[in-house]
Amino acid sequence: MEKLKMKLNIPQVILMSFFAATVVTISNSLIDWDKKIYAGIFAGLTTIVGGILAKVIIRDKD
Repeated sequence: MEKLKMKLNIPQVILMSFFAATVVTISNSLIDWDKKIYAGIFAGLTTIVGGILAKVIIRDKD
C-alpha cells in the first residue's frame, strides 16, 4: 500500500465532514460522556478515520 498523502481535495473534505458529523452525532445521543475530554478524543479519532476513508473511497487522479 502506498503512503497516503494527507492533503484532501474538496469532495474528500465533504465526505470526511459528513462521516465525522454523522458518527459523532449518533454517538453523542447514545453515549453519556462523563468527561468532555473523552468526547473530544473520540471526535478527533473519528475525523482522522473519516479522512483516511475519504482518501480510500475518492482517489486522486495522480
